[in-house]
Amino acid sequence: MSNIIYEWNFSDTKNRGSLWYIIAISIILWLAIWWIFTKQYWLSLIVFLITWVTFFIENNSSEFVKIEISDLWIKIWDYFYDFSSINDFSYIYSWNNAALLRLNLNKKGIKQIDLKIDNNICLDLKNILPNYLNEGKWWKLTTSEKLINLLKL
Repeated sequence: MSNIIYEWNFSDTKNRGSLWYIIAISIILWLAIWWIFTKQYWLSLIVFLITWVTFFIENNSSEFVKIEISDLWIKIWDYFYDFSSINDFSYIYSWNNAALLRLNLNKKGIKQIDLKIDNNICLDLKNILPNYLNEGKWWKLTTSEKLINLLKL
């Protein structure tokens, strides 16, 4: 049995206001109507399917993400990632504050997992993770990641 060394939770909700939903629905409807008028019916169908799937996933996902680090693995929700399946990790900063812990996986499909952290969690993890994983290079949030956060996507 492994011992849990460190754990934390973070909220995965976007806290979008009603204006955000009004604008998003207006854009989606405008695109769908435009594609119907231009006889590109399949694009309208794809937009509605993507919108429905996204809305369904958001409303049925857990509000908090629980992370546990033990001496054998990192557990995210109910998924275990043993240290051999993780190439390295990096801290990502935004305006000189720790924003994310990025785990670079060595498996097919999902290559990176980003976990929200703050400066206190980052300081704690700097004492723990180098004992088990290699640290990758230092990162800042890219312009596209900042835009995604700003638009609450």
